[in-house]
Amino acid sequence: MDDLTVMTWLWRQDGGRVAYAAHHVNIWADMVRRHLSTPHRIACVTDMPDGIDPWIDIITPPRDFVSVCIPTWGVDKPQCLRRIALFRPDAADIFGARFVSMDMDCVITGEIAPLFADAADFKMYRGTTNERPYNGSMLMMTAGARSQVYERFTPAAAEQAGRQYVGSDQAWISYVLGRGEATWGVEDGVGCYGSSLLPPPDARRLTFFPGTPKPWQLAETGGDAWVQDNYRGGMRGRCLILGYAPTVWDEAAIALQSGAFDSVVASPEAARHWPAAVTAIARSDEDALRISAMLGHDEFTFCGRTGAKVAA
Repeated sequence: MDDLTVMTWLWRQDGGRVAYAAHHVNIWADMVRRHLSTPHRIACVTDMPDGIDPWIDIITPPRDFVSVCIPTWGVDKPQCLRRIALFRPDAADIFGARFVSMDMDCVITGEIAPLFADAADFKMYRGTTNERPYNGSMLMMTAGARSQVYERFTPAAAEQAGRQYVGSDQAWISYVLGRGEATWGVEDGVGCYGSSLLPPPDARRLTFFPGTPKPWQLAETGGDAWVQDNYRGGMRGRCLILGYAPTVWDEAAIALQSGAFDSVVASPEAARHWPAAVTAIARSDEDALRISAMLGHDEFTFCGRTGAKVAA
């Protein structure tokens, strides 16, 4: 376990149905840190490191197969074939000797060390239907295991896999490995939101959110209390909230006299005029407060508060 790397991936996909950002990485990493009691390091595979907390290791993506898009998996869906690099024979040099790759659109509610105590050289989250042997949301591997997944890859073969299985990387992995690999499922406390494959609350450890909604959408809007309670970052200092009221800029000028803020949550209108990066967009005062809490802030300053909901 000393060598275990727990990683997620962040990339920008033009036309993708979901826009992922650094603060999603940070919240995911905080959940892992809170709920993984055994030795590990936390990393993000990305070439977009801006805004990611400095204690999270950055792994430069190998960029294998980043331009491959199979026709059976639409361009608006996540194109994850780049993750086939996990199966490179030299994966230890890139990712570490033993690693877990986990989607960041998840909620962790219980201790996850038991999930990673298995000595199997390869293990993957089970598919969400009988027709899908594996789900790409999480896998654990000893580096170099199942290297045929990388070595046999071609775009033409991946297209064939896409006609047989659902997804991009998970379709290819299923095509090459077939059934019979070790998997996690409901019995391990690993579940899928919005389906029958969701363990009861007292047995729930890790829940993935494929499709919509995403956990941050529920946390931002107050949906599902257990998501709001658990999908949150660690304490991150001061948050500046910029609302809809006409007084927003006068109040912001006064607030900034007290020093810098660690995050900025803004209404869409305020975000257009703020001269620097905005961490998140809020559609109402209530959403802004929930987002500040989700990001993990223990202090906020609200400028331009209206007290009224504003339509998206």
